[in-house]
Amino acid sequence: MDEQENFFSQNHNPLLNIAWWAKNIAWIVLVINILLAGARIIQFQNTENYRIIMSNGVPQQLMEILTEDPLKAFQLGINVAAIILRGVVYYLVLKGISLGLNMIVETDINYREKSIEKGAE
Repeated sequence: MDEQENFFSQNHNPLLNIAWWAKNIAWIVLVINILLAGARIIQFQNTENYRIIMSNGVPQQLMEILTEDPLKAFQLGINVAAIILRGVVYYLVLKGISLGLNMIVETDINYREKSIEKGAE
């Protein structure tokens, strides 16, 4: 236990803790944004069916709605792609923060080890 305490300084533990949280939150953010994209598709279908019912029509399946109006299909595709892209960007940023903090800790440890080796010579 004493060896591990000597290996990490007091500044390393908070950085490693933040890196761990960023890594785990990155996956959560990605999954949430994928679920939001699915929810956006369901919302689109429900909204269109509501409009159809209000104009005394028969509710339709999603593919029927999209083939009737390609512009709405394009708009839905752009909205879903934007949600997923936002999730991917957040994921990459959080993953980068995690990897960057781990690299900082490892670099500091390596420099400390080299300075100890030079002092021992």
